[in-house]
Amino acid sequence: MKTGIKKIAATVALALIIVSGATAQPVAAERKGVKPELIMKNFENSLQWSEYPGIVEGTVYNIVIYKNRFPGLDYSDLAESLQRVAEDSKDLAISYKAQLAYIYLTNSSKIGLTLEQTSPSHEYVFKQISEQLEQKLLASHAI
Repeated sequence: MKTGIKKIAATVALALIIVSGATAQPVAAERKGVKPELIMKNFENSLQWSEYPGIVEGTVYNIVIYKNRFPGLDYSDLAESLQRVAEDSKDLAISYKAQLAYIYLTNSSKIGLTLEQTSPSHEYVFKQISEQLEQKLLASHAI
């Protein structure tokens, strides 16, 4: 059992290292041969381990950041995985964040994010998404 947990932790750590390097320096990542399809697969694998809330929450955040940095990629498989996490997670905060991430993936052209490199918390990303959705929803009902 401990070996399985170590393998999962190593896989997630590798995914986070790849993603953080790819999002920090997209041009350098392309030169180094980082393949977006492998990163997407790592995201999907990380979302499957829903019994580890920290891994899932970090992956949801990283998916949003990756979509912001590389908007032209196909995120349809990740959108389905996020929807599943939103429906199946026992942690309400993770369900909410997964739903916000799903909405962002499917409507990113309508939602603008300002990324803060120095923020110690990931909460600001989800707060921006929810505030913009609330403003758009209120504006649509005001008409």
